[in-house]
Amino acid sequence: MAQKKTIDRSEGDILAIKARDQYRTIDELVKRSRPNSVYYTLLIISSLIIAFGLLLGSSTVVIGGMLVTPVLTPILFIALGVVTGELGLIKSVSQLIARSFAIIFASGLVTAWIFGTGNGSLSSIENNITVPALYFSVALLAGAAATFAWTRKDVVDVLPGVAIAVALVPPLTLAGIGLSILDGAFIRMNFLIFMFNVFGVIIGSLIVFSLLGFYKTKERVHRETTEVVEKKPRKNKK
Repeated sequence: MAQKKTIDRSEGDILAIKARDQYRTIDELVKRSRPNSVYYTLLIISSLIIAFGLLLGSSTVVIGGMLVTPVLTPILFIALGVVTGELGLIKSVSQLIARSFAIIFASGLVTAWIFGTGNGSLSSIENNITVPALYFSVALLAGAAATFAWTRKDVVDVLPGVAIAVALVPPLTLAGIGLSILDGAFIRMNFLIFMFNVFGVIIGSLIVFSLLGFYKTKERVHRETTEVVEKKPRKNKK
């Protein structure tokens, strides 16, 4: 008898995903979005590295810090919460993201206060809406790529490149540095770029989560929501 070959549809169709891969994605996003000491330590270290790199005018140092930062994962989790309609998840993760952004901003501000901005070390950014729009386009594509990478093991190695491309932390750090020198235009433009980046990532991720059918995992997401609420660890039930 001829042996029947089983064809794994998920290998040939980028929008085909198995339920177990959906659950794995949710579990890993929960794990990486916990507001614990590991998360905050990596966030502070990466924020300082990026701030130092910006003050030094070293793109290599900035890229190194972007590879360390953990802030992209909770933003993807927000998109998952929107797709599944989990308001509790959105609220709890939003609080984590708000604290993270405050730390990033403060890192740029304090670092610039201590070390100064130097002369001509900061790149001038054209005060033009085209620049934030281009960053938004990059962030939207990066958010989509990051979501695909989280859901498919065969492309997970693209995540470091996505972290570099989306450039979430540098604009907010630059806004903090701008506050240290009381440059309103510089703060405004960098904060605008930062907000465009954040919304771009969320929208790109939301689109991919929807296309991959994650709206069907509402029950699983609801069960895991408490994992990202600070000081409220989930108890194992037998």
